Amino acid sequence: MGKRLAMYIGGLAVTAFGIALIILSLLGAGPWDAVAVGLTRHLGLTIGMWSIISQLFFTWLTWILEKTRFKIESLIPIMIRSCFLDFWFYFVLKDADSSYSWESQLLCFCAGLLLGGIGIGIYMEAQLPKTPIDGLMVAISNRFGWTYSRSRMSIEGTGAMLGYLLGGPVGLGTLLTALCLGRIIYIVNRLVKKVFYGQTDSLEI
Repeated sequence: MGKRLAMYIGGLAVTAFGIALIILSLLGAGPWDAVAVGLTRHLGLTIGMWSIISQLFFTWLTWILEKTRFKIESLIPIMIRSCFLDFWFYFVLKDADSSYSWESQLLCFCAGLLLGGIGIGIYMEAQLPKTPIDGLMVAISNRFGWTYSRSRMSIEGTGAMLGYLLGGPVGLGTLLTALCLGRIIYIVNRLVKKVFYGQTDSLEI
């Protein structure tokens, strides 16, 4: 249990650091991270706090669609990740600036994308509560008969539109995150399974 907990918290911490770097790059964040940044600009609170609020909304939608119990435990990872995100962004990286050249922006973005994928690939293998957005994806798929891919695209597409309307960092990085993050998670998860369990099968992305 100790190893799983270390993987869980460590993976979420790495994921949060990756998200902070992507936001700092100014090339475009993930759709719902862009929403959180936009809400922070207009209404205050931290990016991490708005991430928790948006994920609470996902949990509520999942409860409506599945008509089962309210899965409050799914908020555990997002609360941990959001605390780390605020720590990295507002304290560790508060004086960092990647805007002085496109090379630094690209380097910052690529490092963030890689770290985000590594963190998710590690934390998901701990087999502890996963983020509400994953639960909503499954709920939409079951309710409307959509594939996981179509369900996830509908969630992310909605986030991208809201992020743009709120003035969040929606750009090329948003598209690259959508296209590349799943593949990074896939590769990292396979490696984690092989190293810790001697398995080569991986989760479906």
